[in-house]
Amino acid sequence: MHIIINLQKLNTAIKNVERIVSKNISLPILNTILIKTEKGGARLSATNLELGLNYWVGAKIEKEGEIAVPARIISSFLSNINDEKITLIAENNTLKISSDYYKTKVLCFDTKDFPIIPKVKRENIIKINSLTLKNGLLSVIDSTLMSETRPELAGIYININGNKIEFAATDSFRLSEKITSIGTNNLKKQFIIPKNTSIEIIRLMDGSEGDVNLTVSDNQIVIFNEDFELISRLVDGHYPDYKKIIPDKTVSVARFNKANFEKNIRTAGIFSSSIYDVKLKVNGEKTEINAQNNDRGELVANIPSELKNKPFEVLLNYNYLLDGLKNIPTENVIMHYTGDGSPLLLKPENQNDYVYLIMPLRS
Repeated sequence: MHIIINLQKLNTAIKNVERIVSKNISLPILNTILIKTEKGGARLSATNLELGLNYWVGAKIEKEGEIAVPARIISSFLSNINDEKITLIAENNTLKISSDYYKTKVLCFDTKDFPIIPKVKRENIIKINSLTLKNGLLSVIDSTLMSETRPELAGIYININGNKIEFAATDSFRLSEKITSIGTNNLKKQFIIPKNTSIEIIRLMDGSEGDVNLTVSDNQIVIFNEDFELISRLVDGHYPDYKKIIPDKTVSVARFNKANFEKNIRTAGIFSSSIYDVKLKVNGEKTEINAQNNDRGELVANIPSELKNKPFEVLLNYNYLLDGLKNIPTENVIMHYTGDGSPLLLKPENQNDYVYLIMPLRS
């Protein structure tokens, strides 16, 4: 292999694919990035056997070929040089890198040992705006289960139904749902994306503009555009019917300025106990936020609020509450109290596309 390539574009590609690279002691080949001439340029590939990423970058090809280069070494080296273009020459499992100011040799691996990243038929393609996909995943990802004891809850549920897409996640203590439009589409698909895959999709969307394409098979998903192709397994299992958990009746409704509410909840969290609890006493035009810790002290804060129907008190995990508030895009947040011991709902003002449910703590 002999190619000449723009350093900045190569660095962008490497930064994207190296996040997929596995830190595997027993299988060193998983610690590498495969660089291969393809489509009149270079394809960079990485996989951890659960997730694979192909990323294409333009290059001048002097000789076709491929090489599996240690990701950490090439990434660290290239991020410390400033040349416009570099030359990559692969010979006998060695990659020679040269530029106007540098020459180096990197010991590499035989590409025959590099795992095959599966190809998924691109059928029933769904187009979705990259920002819509990113925001949908970001809106719910905090509610996924942290452990793999229930794999389906450790992922994000996606339901595509015509021109509507639903994102949902729950860990049994809180639940997030985001519903948005994706344009003309007649397909219906339901699947669960692993949390790690969702994180990589969010990162990829940061550098992506316009639409991306999505294809789902029985157990895999492919997200692609002209620059990249992300292939991941899907979570095997059925997602619980979470909509049954969302209460359809409301006892009281409170309205808060989001920024002020968020700031005071964060401040109260400093004095919360080991279960991260803060108490809200919602009374008419004022809400009292109370937190107490035997080792730190206590805090009582009063903030303006508006209340419809009767006053109420609720004890909440302040971290869960903050996770929900950060995804409210409006100036004001609407809180729905559904009864003693029942879930509390947070919604944006005058919007029905997002709901955050949080279970109260027991006093």
